[in-house]
Parts: sequence; C-alpha cells; structure tokens
Amino acid sequence: MGSLPGRISLFVLAATLVTSLAVTAISLRAVQDFLHAKIDAKFPELLHSASDKLELWFGQRASEVQVFASTRILADDLPRLAREPGTARGRRAMREIHQFLSHLHGSSPQYASLFLLDDRGRRLLSVGDEITLPEDLTEWLATEATGVSEVLELDGRFVQLVSAGVESRGGRRTGSLHAVLVLEALSGLLATTDVGGGELFVVGSEGDVLVSSGGPSHGRRFERDLPEPEIEPTVVDYNNGAGERVVGSAVSFPRFGWTLVVEESYDQAFQPVVSSIRRTFGINLAIVVLFGLGAVRIAKSIARPIADLSKGVQRFAEGETDVVIAGHSATPEIRLLIRTFNAMTARLHQKTRELEQSRREVQQANVRLTSKNDELSQLNEVLEQLSITDGLTKLHNHRYFQDHLSREVKRASRNEEPLALILIDIDHFKSWNDRLGHAGGDEILRKIAAVMSQLVRETDLLARYGGEEFAVLAGDTDLEGAVALAEKLRARVSNTSFFLEPPSDRHQVTVSIGVAVFRGDKKRLFNDADRALYRAKAAGRDCVVAADEEE
Repeated sequence: MGSLPGRISLFVLAATLVTSLAVTAISLRAVQDFLHAKIDAKFPELLHSASDKLELWFGQRASEVQVFASTRILADDLPRLAREPGTARGRRAMREIHQFLSHLHGSSPQYASLFLLDDRGRRLLSVGDEITLPEDLTEWLATEATGVSEVLELDGRFVQLVSAGVESRGGRRTGSLHAVLVLEALSGLLATTDVGGGELFVVGSEGDVLVSSGGPSHGRRFERDLPEPEIEPTVVDYNNGAGERVVGSAVSFPRFGWTLVVEESYDQAFQPVVSSIRRTFGINLAIVVLFGLGAVRIAKSIARPIADLSKGVQRFAEGETDVVIAGHSATPEIRLLIRTFNAMTARLHQKTRELEQSRREVQQANVRLTSKNDELSQLNEVLEQLSITDGLTKLHNHRYFQDHLSREVKRASRNEEPLALILIDIDHFKSWNDRLGHAGGDEILRKIAAVMSQLVRETDLLARYGGEEFAVLAGDTDLEGAVALAEKLRARVSNTSFFLEPPSDRHQVTVSIGVAVFRGDKKRLFNDADRALYRAKAAGRDCVVAADEEE
C-alpha cells in the first residue's frame, strides 16, 4: 500500500467508513431525539387527560348520589321506615324505597350496591352485593360522611363509598344514602385513554396498584418513589417490579392522594431506533464494500478523480450535507461512484427535510391538544353551573343553597351581622297542579320565580328549596327588614295575573311565608322559619308570619 493508488484506495476506504458511521450516528441520534420528544410530549398529556377524566367522573358520582339522596321518596319515607319498621306504613315505605333503590342500581352499573343507614348507623335497606362494614366506619357514615370516601379494602376488593345525607323537609338529617363503587369499574374509564402499547394505572398513597387500564391489579405494587403534588410529570426509563425496562411518567391525583402512572416497554417505545440500526448497518456495509471495490479499480487508473472524491467526502464529513461532486472528466466507474455519493447526500437532505416536517406536525398536534384542553375546561365549567342550578326555574338549587347558607352563617357569626331566612310555599299548589296539569304547575313555578327575582337584592340568594318551596337568604337584614321584604314578595305574587282565563273559582295564586333571623344556631334558624311558615298556613294562607324571639 505504499504506492499512490494504494494510498488513495486506503484513504477512500477510510473516508467512506468514517462518512457512513457519521451518517449513521446522525441519523440514529435524530430518530432517537425525535422519539424522545414525542414521548416527552405524549406521556404528560396522557396523564393530564386521564386525571381530568377521573376528576370529572368522581364529581359526577358525588353529584348523582346527592341528587338520589335529595329525592322526595327518601325524604318522606326514610323517617317512617326508621320509626315504624313493623307497621303497615313502615312496610309500604320499605317497598317504595326498595323499588326506588333497585331502579337506581339497575340504571347505574358502576355501583356494586346501594344501602341506607338511619341517623344511628343501622342499616335499613340495601340492594346489590352485600358489603360487610366495620362498626366504627358505619357510625361515621351515618353521621358525617358525604361525597366520595378514601379507598377501602372490603371483602377482598378495593372500593370507595359515595355518600350523601338524607334530610327531612325541615332540613334535619334523618339518615344517609351510600353507593359502593368498586375500583375495577375505573378500568374501562382508563382504557378510553389511548396509551398505544403501554399501560395506565392508579397507585394508592402506600404504593399499591389500585386499578389499571389492563384489568385487575390486586396485589401489584409500584416500587418507585411517588411524585410530590404540584410537580409536573417527567418521562424517565427504569426497570419495573418485574425487572422489565420501561419508559414511564407519573403525576399526582390530589383528590384522594393517588398517583397516575403510565408505562410502556422500552423496546416497544424505541422499536423504530432498533429497526433503523439494522437497516443502516446493512446500507453501511453495502456502501463500504461498493466504495472499496471501486476505489481499488479507480486507484489503478487515475488518482485525481479519487482525490476530488476524497475532498468531497471530507467536506461531507465536516457537515456539508448538500455536497455535489462533478465527475465529467472521470472514468465511467468513478462517475457512477460520484452519482451514488450525490444520491446518498440528496437522500440525507430529503430525510432532514422530512424530519423537520414531522417536527412541525408535532407542534401543530400540540396546538390542537391545547385547544381541546381549553374546550374541556369550558365544558367542566358548564357542568359545574348545571349542578347548582334548578333546571325548571333557573334559580339556584337546594345543594347550592345549603353550601351558601353555611358560608353566610359563618360570616354572620364572625362579623356579628344580622342574617334572615325567608321560607315561601305556594298555597294549594297540588290543587293547581291537578287542575292545570304538570305543564301548568311548572309554568306557575317559573313565573313565581321570575316575579320574586325582581324584588330581591343582588346580595340576597333566592333558591328553589324543593317542590313548591322557595327560600330567600338575606344577609345584613334584621327581622323587620326581612318581614318587609317577605310582604313585598307575597303582595307581588298575589297581584300578579297567572292565567288568561281562570281555571276555577279561585282566580289567583298566593303564597304563605315564614320569616326568621339567625340567633347563633343554623339548625334553629331553619326550625324557626319552618314553624313560622306552618303558622302562616294555619292562619289562612296568603300571609307573612315572623318567628317569635321566645321560640
């Protein structure tokens, strides 16, 4: 190899090999970086999407059980069932409640069972699977539980209890309704999030895998440290509990102290890189052989074209991907080699443009995902508003009124400001409903709501408390001011024409009103107003009665 052709051949072979390795390294690095970028963007989006779905799903479960518990059937029949279990009224109440709960259970497959407790923790009735509850848990459920509980392990299953208090018409808690939610029901919800060939699962605060998108997970544990709340998810690769190398990410789910984890096999995630290595190795081997044979033959006949080619290769190795070598004066073999080299650089340049196009498409996809997240946030706001609004009158509903009352009572106690409660009941509403039909009764409710809305202040809360009952919570208002407002409401309703042609001898819709002021006890405030309303009914209706201070 001491001759010029030998040295040229050796140089060409070395340059070809170096160039091939450089191209391989650049290509593989670009593919690997591209896949890393896609995974880094994909996994956090998957986790946030799954977290939003879970948050919305659990919010819906709490809302629907609250709605179930606030129905008139439970409000009226639960006290009878608890007080008179062996009487005819008690048995009739048992049948009606059992029929109601059976209907709910049949239409709500996510619940394994539903059961009722009285205010002392006795189980009155249940439908669905039998669940054994510890005695201390039963006492807590009967007196305080509301919303969705933490995860419990009962009868060998991970479950959660969705609870809501049952109140009488007077606002007294007479018992509680509980729905047993088996965590395996979340598998279908998690499976709606597309994780490709990976798995999405929920980890409890102690590291137990509660449920996964792949089905049952009882007995599995997550061996890595759980992320702190408020920390944005990052993508890392590690060995899971089975010793398999995976790519994964995790994010905290604050509602229950859970962690959402997504994992995908490392080999599957980076399969394109492995395929690229195999293809590139074959291409490199072919290029080296081709260039080696050509170099030996070319070096024996002419050195200058080889030198030109070597210079072109060197330029390419230095980063000039658009190198074009002219081979007009070369032999046919060298011209073929030059054309091959030029075609290779052109393909590399094309691949570079395709990678750039892919990067832009990923950016556009991220923009679309951001837009979808914004739409989901807007839908969540609409759902939240619907959950606190009465669909018929468009006033706030019983649930919102109770929450607002608790805040106002605390504020009144803290600032020592007066607070008044006005309870309003439509006189003879059942008779109107029977005469006009449900559509006519609904129209009366809507019109009375519209009439009273014109008289209350913006700082007052007018709500439909239930059925034909309305309630006004007036802050910074003493008994005299509350009575004056109640009298305005009564007079405005009495003077409003509800019908073009009266359906009976009674030509006007009227209301009876009870008024009370806060005296340091929220329960007493309701009882005072309710007794005043009862006295207004007894006094002949269409009047306002204020609670006595001695009551």
